[in-house]
Amino acid sequence: MQSQTIELHFKEIMSLASRIKELKRKLSTLAGEEMMQIINSIQTDWNSECADVLTGKEVKIVSMLLEETERLNFLAEEMEEQAEKMYQQEIFNARLAFTRNY
Repeated sequence: MQSQTIELHFKEIMSLASRIKELKRKLSTLAGEEMMQIINSIQTDWNSECADVLTGKEVKIVSMLLEETERLNFLAEEMEEQAEKMYQQEIFNARLAFTRNY
């Protein structure tokens, strides 16, 4: 594989990992701040047993969403690590192939 192709693939993977991290950041903000403000507003404005049940379920959903965002971050980091390893190996292989004499 040519080094230009290797570079292109590496940059594509790193760009995708960066987009996943940005998605994680946006979802974390949405779940962690905005959703909790909505939940607090509901609990403040609506006092009843049903409101407590509803907000309890909403908090559980927010917690699950935050866990998933951490998985997204882990996935992006894993992609970056694997891309770096593949990049280094492909560059090594390309150099080795270039210098080989048969």
